[in-house]
Amino acid sequence: MHGLQRRQRVLWGVALAGLPVCWWLQPVKVVPLLPLSLLLLLTVLTMALPVGRLRSRKLRFGGAVVLFTSLLYGAAVGGAMSIVAGWIAQRVVRERQNTLWYASAVAVSAQCTSVLFHASGGLSTVTWQLLLRILAAALLFGAVRVLLLWWGEGGRKVSVWSVARTEMFVDGVAFPTVVAALSTHSLWGWLSVALFCVMGAIGLLSARAFIQAHLAQRQIRALRTMHQRLIAHLHPDHLLQDLGNELRRLLPFDRLTLWSYARQEAHLQSVGVYPQQSRDGMPTSLEANGALGKVLDERKPLVLAHVLAERLPDLQEHFHGHLLVTPLCVRDYPWGLLILERDPNWEPFVRADYEVIEVLVEHLAILLENLRLYRQTAELAVRDGLTGLLNHRRWHERLQEELSRSLRYHHPLTLLMIDVDYFKRYNDTYGHQQGDELLRQLAEILRQNIRQSDIAGRYGGEEFAVILPETDKESAAVLAQRLCEVVARTPFPGYPGGPPVRCTVSIGVASYPEDALTVSNLIAAADTALYRAKRFGKNRVVIAP
Repeated sequence: MHGLQRRQRVLWGVALAGLPVCWWLQPVKVVPLLPLSLLLLLTVLTMALPVGRLRSRKLRFGGAVVLFTSLLYGAAVGGAMSIVAGWIAQRVVRERQNTLWYASAVAVSAQCTSVLFHASGGLSTVTWQLLLRILAAALLFGAVRVLLLWWGEGGRKVSVWSVARTEMFVDGVAFPTVVAALSTHSLWGWLSVALFCVMGAIGLLSARAFIQAHLAQRQIRALRTMHQRLIAHLHPDHLLQDLGNELRRLLPFDRLTLWSYARQEAHLQSVGVYPQQSRDGMPTSLEANGALGKVLDERKPLVLAHVLAERLPDLQEHFHGHLLVTPLCVRDYPWGLLILERDPNWEPFVRADYEVIEVLVEHLAILLENLRLYRQTAELAVRDGLTGLLNHRRWHERLQEELSRSLRYHHPLTLLMIDVDYFKRYNDTYGHQQGDELLRQLAEILRQNIRQSDIAGRYGGEEFAVILPETDKESAAVLAQRLCEVVARTPFPGYPGGPPVRCTVSIGVASYPEDALTVSNLIAAADTALYRAKRFGKNRVVIAP
């Protein structure tokens, strides 16, 4: 930040020092106050009120007015008007840097035009030689301005092509207007300034319409990309990566993070980070309080400059630079937050930045909510409603997948068939509601005692099944025995308000390739072992022979 301020002071000093040099090179005897006042007013307005953005940069047409003034009254007058207009515009919009950089760069660029064009040369006769000189002066004016803006905004931190693209668009719109106004000066005198102002206003309106159309095109493209990514992958992190690429075409930022809001736990869960390489150091969850909680409660975006953001304890640890915190709402319900970060050496976010991405944010919230509902519905379709384990159909599909993998890579696979002992008697004694609770507790015991790679399902009724990939029979028998012991030690609900009761399970164990080579044979072998466990006294593990 201090480096950029130092560059600003250097550029400002060069612009001031160049004024007497240009006056010495191009002395102007008479400067009409009325047209100069009109041009000064137009310069202030064009510097203070950009007509919009081209990609990520503001479009200002103040340089066109300064070029016209420099060609008409001399580089000293044009440079001085740029400095004064920039100082006034800075006070109007309360910008600390950007407007002054622009005004200083324009002033120095105007002073450089004195090398190629002297106002004292006269504009009484418009010739091809005069037009070529004006074109050369305009090209020099634009080239110097681009280099100074690029240098003043951080050099390598900013793409010189992005600066040149914006300024070339401005010059392409403004140059015909400047030439037309200069051509009429010999006939109309200072009234040509009024013509220039009218033509400039028309040009500004045309530029604004073009920019709005360009922005709408970008927004439509980003929406189409989001929908395509959602259909292709059904994953929010993949969706976020493509969204980040499209948002960067509309708005400059360094990092984008997506957070879902869990109201009951009062915290934000990380969904994804763009770009992915900036994921280091980002927590998986945040407390939904402070500034973040305020955005969720009020459902309004929050713009924080770096100086303010680093003073907030809930933000300074995980976020750096300027912040744009945007709520994602679905039917007035806060789904989560989208947080954009920008380097502190860059220009802070403003309210207009949110308006650029507002349409995308609204659609993103709806897409994410639909994605959540879709995945929830898909999960219900493969899960047992009582225990939350895989249902019989989905578990059978997973067994086929795992067995195929074992066949391909020659890895062992073991199957556990688990049955609750005396479950009918338990149901008849304590009721079906208590029986359902017992099955839920057994499912939780299975989840807590198997590996993440193991696959548990409800096979039917009071019978459970567990797939143990890459597990031999001996290791599976150890796990089965531990499950029997854990279940036997666990208290289960009995009569309402009464003491807990004990329950046991019987387990049959069968492995690929020792006991079977197909899905049906493997299930049959494990089921036979389970039958033997029940027959030999229950509460035991039997391994298929």
